[in-house]
Amino acid sequence: MKRELKRLALDEGAAAVGTASADRLGSVPSMDPNYLLQGARSIVSVMLPLDEEHLRRYLSKEDRDSLEHHEVEVYRELYRIGQKVVSLLHSNGYRAVVAEPNLDYRYKDTPEYTKTPHRVKQGVMDWFASESGWLVTRIKEKLFKPLYYRDVATTDWNLTPSFSHRYGAVAAGIGNFGWSGNVLHPDHGARVLYNTVITDAPLKSDPFMKETTCDGCRYCARVCQSGMIHMKDTDKVKIGRKTFTHNKKAHNLRCVLVCGGLSGQSMHKGWSTWSPGRITVPETDDHIETFWNDFVLENGWKHNYYSKVLTNLVYHAEHGFIRRCEDRMRTTCGFCQFVCSRTRMERKENYEAILASGEVVEGPGFSFRVVKN
Repeated sequence: MKRELKRLALDEGAAAVGTASADRLGSVPSMDPNYLLQGARSIVSVMLPLDEEHLRRYLSKEDRDSLEHHEVEVYRELYRIGQKVVSLLHSNGYRAVVAEPNLDYRYKDTPEYTKTPHRVKQGVMDWFASESGWLVTRIKEKLFKPLYYRDVATTDWNLTPSFSHRYGAVAAGIGNFGWSGNVLHPDHGARVLYNTVITDAPLKSDPFMKETTCDGCRYCARVCQSGMIHMKDTDKVKIGRKTFTHNKKAHNLRCVLVCGGLSGQSMHKGWSTWSPGRITVPETDDHIETFWNDFVLENGWKHNYYSKVLTNLVYHAEHGFIRRCEDRMRTTCGFCQFVCSRTRMERKENYEAILASGEVVEGPGFSFRVVKN
């Protein structure tokens, strides 16, 4: 069965595929396969690489749209391959589900969160962010705070995914951790995407990948505008009987602020991500959730760039990359992942391209333009 599953995934276009049994999983909450399928006994992990030409043009700020469209296509392709694997398992009498490849968080399944239909949430957020006269704007300001606090009370800012595809890839032996916590493949570095099928079929674990392309260059930390990736401190995660080490990550809201498109330049001057936002991210995590709440309360009801990003984040947090009926996501960062090519020389070239890429600033009508230094 295992051999047949692998052959199918590879024939459908996967660049790598591996399996792991449940005894390798569950050491951290995001690796528990029973969340998506009670009685799960195994996972099937699949990988596809991102196109190098799109990535180079993105990092040098020559072209953003091509990478965004390409990334969505790769996620959808991973989901399609996963569906094929699920169909094969079903035809052999096993239960199986394919996980969402991104933007799928556990807090969305809580009864408190699901009390309000998503269409209502989205319509309210879009109304708050819309252009309006002074009287309606004042009404929005008064209404926003009580509505926001009622909704945010259901959100866990640890952003635990339904299943961690990166950890699953390590458990299934098709990737290994880099310093950033991204999972690297020997042929592509961190420039890869993963997805996972969870099943009650008994599949033996593949060997852990012995090789890692991470040599500790820290370019991932150097290009993080939020301070999410620590330069020295380490953290450990146990998968099966093996212990892995990567950086000690800061609070996930740092990544939301920068990778979410709200701030494009905080720690490093002279260059930015693809975002014109200029929020200064707090130096420590002591009060970062309070900082986030204050920021949303200040901007969520205004017709500005930040309110536009916030309402789009609400949309994509619910729909992910697969079921959305429209594209409201703007890829602005991911630099810690995209800088990490296979060799140190390639990573150095990527890093230098970022430093020379310039800054993205906001133009009229929420348009963007690149300013070269």
